[in-house]
Amino acid sequence: MESLRFQLGETQGALTEKTRQWRQLRADYAAAQAAWTQEKRDLEAKLLRLEVENVELRGSSTAAFKDRADPSLATDGEEQKDGNDTVTITRSRMQDIESRFQKTTNELTEKTKLCETLRQQLLDQRSGLGAWAFPDITDDHVVARWKLLRDRIRELWKERFDKRSRKPVQEKSRQEFEQLSTHWKSYLTNGTLTTYLFRALVWRYLYTCLFCKYCRAWGKELGDTATRLARVFAPKASEAECQEWRMHTAALLHKACETDAGVLGDVTQNILDAVARFTGASGAADLDRETALGLEKKLSEMVAMAVELSAIFARSRYVALMSDKPGSTLTRGFPLQEATMDVRNKYGSHGFVDMMVSPCLLKKDDDYSVLVKADVIC
Repeated sequence: MESLRFQLGETQGALTEKTRQWRQLRADYAAAQAAWTQEKRDLEAKLLRLEVENVELRGSSTAAFKDRADPSLATDGEEQKDGNDTVTITRSRMQDIESRFQKTTNELTEKTKLCETLRQQLLDQRSGLGAWAFPDITDDHVVARWKLLRDRIRELWKERFDKRSRKPVQEKSRQEFEQLSTHWKSYLTNGTLTTYLFRALVWRYLYTCLFCKYCRAWGKELGDTATRLARVFAPKASEAECQEWRMHTAALLHKACETDAGVLGDVTQNILDAVARFTGASGAADLDRETALGLEKKLSEMVAMAVELSAIFARSRYVALMSDKPGSTLTRGFPLQEATMDVRNKYGSHGFVDMMVSPCLLKKDDDYSVLVKADVIC
């Protein structure tokens, strides 16, 4: 325990220093951006004046050439006017104006390049964390692991619960099923829908115990500490700053610690107990030994995959969502979101979600992109 506290202290110290550097760079960039913006405005105004002056002088010079051949053009004399108020300028004066115009244009180009360089430095600094935190994680890898987990869950529950249930349901199971769907009794008595209810149940456990609690993969104590710190930062820090902090912290934990076997065991046991209650037992201990061992082995493999994904989500921008939209707590009774959901079966109204069977997998960059849609029943 002391070792974990020491590692957490080192992690927080490194994070504080990195946050300070990032904020300093951000402040420097903001100052440079403001200075560049003002100078750009000044240069553009100056450029506009020179363009107007240049056009006027070129027009006046052309008019003078049409009227007569002006010998002063070959000298460096001063501007002259004839009786018709036509301005005549010397060649050297014209060259001086053109030189000033070109110089101002070059300055504007250089300042624009400088601004782009500063902007790129800031982007590199912000994206540098991502490259350092999870260089081996790709969309293809995450999607493949997610789909494999989904397939394993579907195969297990289809094998064991793809039939109508006639057993009495205990009160705790009633409460859990009620959270999934208000029509859970119909699901239990409909052989084609029973498997969906239990798939939703195991996904809900994985979602609430792992995917919604970043850093929990490395232990309950570390996960709870990270959650408390995030709540402290949230009122004052921006969403982007909180996200960068979370990714930094998770990346350091991933580097320094192994995923916690206790968390894997606890989540597996919770799911196993929930399944046992459905069979009429009070818990997994009341199942016959062969059934309990076989089910526990398969569940443990699934939870291990979920722990791996949870650790990836914590140090990246991937998000699991088991509601209608990010930030929402609705899990049923909302209109179907075709962009993020696939209908796998139908119970009642086709336009409203009656139960979410599995979450959708998103990636948050400037906006959310959908990698894998959720399975739902309408």
